[in-house]
Amino acid sequence: SNAKSIQEKKDPVIVSVDAAGNYFLTVKAGSNEAVDKDTLQAKVRGIVSQNPDVAVFVAGDAAANYQKVMDALVLLQQANVKKVGLMSQPDQATQGRSAQGGR
Repeated sequence: SNAKSIQEKKDPVIVSVDAAGNYFLTVKAGSNEAVDKDTLQAKVRGIVSQNPDVAVFVAGDAAANYQKVMDALVLLQQANVKKVGLMSQPDQATQGRSAQGGR
């Protein structure tokens, strides 16, 4: 029946930026494709046209240039993505330390 496919939860789209500033696109769990900025934008635009409410996340390597992560956000905005989430991983060095207030 079609009811199942309508209710089926879609995998989120994940755009990763590695330490060298390269982009990777993950559309299904387990797939991770290296893409240039034009391919990234074209593929995401195609996905969004089929599924406007798809969840899109950006994951930047801790050593990645911050500007490359910002560039990815702009590319996604231009590809008509309505909402983009940022993924993060806690720094191993700070885990276990108590949070300290500071200025």
